[in-house]
Amino acid sequence: MFSCPAMRLPLGSPRELVTELPWLGLAVAALLATFALEHFVVHRQIVLPALALTPQPPLWMFAAMVAPELVVFFAAGYRLRTWLAVLMYAGVGGLLRGGFQLALALAREPGHLDALQRPVSEFALTTPAVALGYLVVLGLAAWSGEDERRLAGGA
Repeated sequence: MFSCPAMRLPLGSPRELVTELPWLGLAVAALLATFALEHFVVHRQIVLPALALTPQPPLWMFAAMVAPELVVFFAAGYRLRTWLAVLMYAGVGGLLRGGFQLALALAREPGHLDALQRPVSEFALTTPAVALGYLVVLGLAAWSGEDERRLAGGA
């Protein structure tokens, strides 16, 4: 197993990921609930009506659509102990978010109709960027959790 003191987290092994699957399932369920909240409450009931009144809604509205999923991933990442687990969560999360956005476009939800008309797939463009953002949040959370475990003597 590869590990470096500066990394603070070991790389891990694919065998260790199997024990992470139930927790990943819980994170996926929490993330799906968060996406539904973000879309059906924040997007439909706050952002879209604001767009009818002003050409550009305030920045806090967009932050309200992203912050809940980052909180879910910070909470999930806090208990992760290997980089492979962090990568698995980030990849699954990016694919899940892209799939959710694609499902909204296919369902012709307001605010997502133009996603299917673009020459380059929005899914192909945003999924890697979202996964990278999730990777940063998960990595910071895992480092925080590892530091706290070391301070508590549980490393």
